Amino acid sequence: MKLLDPSNDLVFKLLFREPEDEPRLIAMLTAILEPPRPIRSAKVRNPELPADVGGALSIRLEVLVEFADGRRVNVAMDSWPRPVFVARELYHWAQGHTSQLGDHDDDVDDDRLLPTVSIAWIGDSRSRRGPQLHARRVHTRYRICDQKTGAELTDHLELHLLELCNLHVDTTLSPSLRRWAEFFDHPTEQTLARLATEDAIMADTVQKLTALSDDEASRRLAEARSQAEVFRCHDRMLERDEGPA
Repeated sequence: MKLLDPSNDLVFKLLFREPEDEPRLIAMLTAILEPPRPIRSAKVRNPELPADVGGALSIRLEVLVEFADGRRVNVAMDSWPRPVFVARELYHWAQGHTSQLGDHDDDVDDDRLLPTVSIAWIGDSRSRRGPQLHARRVHTRYRICDQKTGAELTDHLELHLLELCNLHVDTTLSPSLRRWAEFFDHPTEQTLARLATEDAIMADTVQKLTALSDDEASRRLAEARSQAEVFRCHDRMLERDEGPA
């Protein structure tokens, strides 16, 4: 049985959306965020899949997470990165941040708004490279700071971008984050077997990927989503070649 590709955005969401997936979700977020205190809980607020998830590529399959203290993280896999993905990340961060307003019937003041973090794994499609935010690093972290002094304006906006195309040249990754990057970077069966021996959470994640790959409905949806993206990219190439009518 051929395993599903974990860099497929639908497979990514299937790996983390269920309550029993919480330990691996916490492990991934811990590897990325390196929080000063352990993450005790990570509740997925949007476990459902949209009805037309296989072909509707406008649907972003992010995982919206809420920590025990109310802070929020949205994390997603951008399987086929486009030049506009930074603008899209800012848009989805804004959606996640302002969604706090919908939790209250009364007005929300600044003291009740909590920081929101947006995380995007940027997949390497192998047919073309990603946007190359940083030539030799996988993980970049962005906050709002003054250009001259470096003083931070607010901690409410934080973006983490993880470019898998830089995995093989990046020597700065922690062992835990490197394992997750290897897992998402089109892993071979040999790579998955090695990761499973190195870490118990990775062994559990590989087991979940195997179970998803053995599920006909999951496999059908993942393949439909991949094919739809290939067809859309092909159509765009034809449009560029043909030029304006």
